[in-house]
Amino acid sequence: MKKILVVLNLLLLMMAFGYSVVKEERNLKQKTFYIKTAPVDPRSLIQGDYMILNYDITESARGEARNLRKGYIRVRLNNLKVAEFMEVSKEYLPSSDNELSIQFRQNDSTIDIGVNSYLFQEGTGNRFQRAQYAEVIELKSGKLRLKHLLDKDFNIIK
Repeated sequence: MKKILVVLNLLLLMMAFGYSVVKEERNLKQKTFYIKTAPVDPRSLIQGDYMILNYDITESARGEARNLRKGYIRVRLNNLKVAEFMEVSKEYLPSSDNELSIQFRQNDSTIDIGVNSYLFQEGTGNRFQRAQYAEVIELKSGKLRLKHLLDKDFNIIK
């Protein structure tokens, strides 16, 4: 009986893992766009090397979002697929061909759009200081996933 339970638990674990892999692969094929970055390069003893990312759209939204704890930054994608700030909204507005809503949460000092840090291998931080853009994937309801950091010519930094 114990062996059957172990096998069933293992099977369930494998199914859950397989589902998450398939879901992640599907996410990576979603529409991507770019956000202009303003990175800072701190070190964390607990997390290792990482970069805090700040974005021009969050800086532009700061004034309009000052009284909101959460909401959406509405952006328009230019011909290079770079997000340009339009407005702040309390409500989610569905995406169109070149406009979309990005979910944010705000605390006292920052506007968090869910892709505000980037972990990298220890000793490789100098490469990422060239980052000018974040390539992000639009997920459901204004949530984002960071795919790559890019240099000024839109080349992936590895």
